[in-house]
Amino acid sequence: MKQVVKGLVYPLIKSKPDFLIIGAQKAGTTSLYRYLSQHPQILENNTWKEIRYFDLPENYSQGWGWYLGHFPSKVRKGNKLTCDASPSYLYFKQIPKLIKQDLGNIKMIAVLREPVSRAYSAWQMYHSFADNPNDTLRSIADHRTFAEAIEQELTPEYNTAKYPYDYINRGKYAEQLENYYNYFNPDSILVLNNDDFRQDLGSVLNQVCNFLDIGHLPPETFEKLKQEKYNKGKYQFKKTPADQEKIEFLKSYFTPFNEKLYKLLDKHYNW
Repeated sequence: MKQVVKGLVYPLIKSKPDFLIIGAQKAGTTSLYRYLSQHPQILENNTWKEIRYFDLPENYSQGWGWYLGHFPSKVRKGNKLTCDASPSYLYFKQIPKLIKQDLGNIKMIAVLREPVSRAYSAWQMYHSFADNPNDTLRSIADHRTFAEAIEQELTPEYNTAKYPYDYINRGKYAEQLENYYNYFNPDSILVLNNDDFRQDLGSVLNQVCNFLDIGHLPPETFEKLKQEKYNKGKYQFKKTPADQEKIEFLKSYFTPFNEKLYKLLDKHYNW
């Protein structure tokens, strides 16, 4: 009954997101969301940044009212912008169709990271979950070494239907963006390189603000942001020779996939 009421009332009183941060995983989406949430024209969600409505069936099945419940009321929002920052959205093939169906022609931001370092960072995160006190995180821990994980993903028997670590496939960005371009005009998706955040944060944030048609961050806010880092992994694992060997292998493995990305974006990232 409560879900039915939400489904009827929330579309009338709740705002929906004005833009999405769709990925990639371990590419700096948390930092971008936190930076933007300090912009005077952007309002944080009521709950958490990763709503994951479109990629988790158990969330999507709860309906539109459930999704809108994560956003502020239309009155509180006023003329500010709200955002759903779920980095898994970029990867799963069915998602752009659902976004188009439910949100229409919405603006989206994709942050990409060099795929080998992204893969290793993701493995470090999942591997660290083995000792996490949170039962949910511990249940999805990856107990394999990095070398073992990559070796398994390269076998024909690898099954992505299991919990999708997919350290390799998540780094094939061109095919993920092409999937979105089947449903959205490329101009509606701003693609950023994670490397640029470290090299020229101000330029990147100005680019995002221009894309969203909002003013640039005030200088005092920007100076504060330069000192802050969000969701930086506290886990450090010593690379074994076998892990390092797989890292070097992946650098060559990803070359054709990176070249395809550069051609798609008409931009070269020197990965």
